[in-house]
Amino acid sequence: MTPLRIWYVAAQRLCNLDCPYCVSVGSWSKSRRYDWEAPADRDAFAEIVSWIGARPFEVSLRLGSLGEPFASPFFLQQAAWLTRRPNVRFVELLSNAALLQRRLPTMESTANLGKLSLWLTWHRTQMSMEKFIAAAEFAQRAYGCFVVVNALLFSSGDIDDLQRLSDAADQAGLRFNLDLGYDPYAPSRTSSATEPTRTVPAIRDHGSATQVIDAVSAAGGDPELTRVTLLSLKSPKGRPCRSGHDYLFIDIHGNAYRCSRYSTLDRDCYGNVLDPDFDLRLRPQTWAPCDAAGSCCNKEDFLNLKAAADLYQRDVPSLGWTDA
Repeated sequence: MTPLRIWYVAAQRLCNLDCPYCVSVGSWSKSRRYDWEAPADRDAFAEIVSWIGARPFEVSLRLGSLGEPFASPFFLQQAAWLTRRPNVRFVELLSNAALLQRRLPTMESTANLGKLSLWLTWHRTQMSMEKFIAAAEFAQRAYGCFVVVNALLFSSGDIDDLQRLSDAADQAGLRFNLDLGYDPYAPSRTSSATEPTRTVPAIRDHGSATQVIDAVSAAGGDPELTRVTLLSLKSPKGRPCRSGHDYLFIDIHGNAYRCSRYSTLDRDCYGNVLDPDFDLRLRPQTWAPCDAAGSCCNKEDFLNLKAAADLYQRDVPSLGWTDA
């Protein structure tokens, strides 16, 4: 079988930060009190991890959660196990970096940290830039992790800090990525086309998509990546996409879809990984038209569009890095 890229979002919820723009909302919300909402969620996570680690083909995994993975010892234990599976090429965690220097050393005896990738997003009202960069540099230097320093653009007031972060990352020898921040309460459960202005606060702040692209460039981001982001939000329908061929999304319940947008729309579910009779059958053809009218907002998904083919670096251990 063709090597498979999987984005799995687990139901781990505990988070040590309190960002007002967090996209973990509603039934997918994070928690400041508990790690797993129910014991069944933790059990399901372990079963899905076992399923991934038992695939008879190569898997590249972005292992997401609703909270902060380094706040959860059990989550880290399972991630460490995956890094030692021969079929797993890499395990990519999404983190705020605040607990890295404390928790990463505890994984050294149980994980192959050379197969651990870290997508680290800076939350400027929650953590100083100096502490954030130090944690990211520590993970890359001390353990050889593939590290990406990520930031979010919400308004013109962010640009100076984002420029400073880009410069600091460059000086520390770290990769830098800039994404658009989203309004977590923008409507999403509709198949109708969605104007990016409803989802992207930066467009409302700057006045137009063109001005946002210019702002991203000024802040050290990649304007081509931003153009693809805006295109995916507005009009993915009918565009060739390889999701469902060598890429798969698994939701917090174990349901498998070609991408997270199809999950939101509950469209064409392949089945549930937790079902003992589950038999994953992906499309043999590389490209197929997307049937979602709009709101393809997650980079893990829209980098599979043919329109993004020149951006995505498929040989690097990340489902989000584009050499931006």
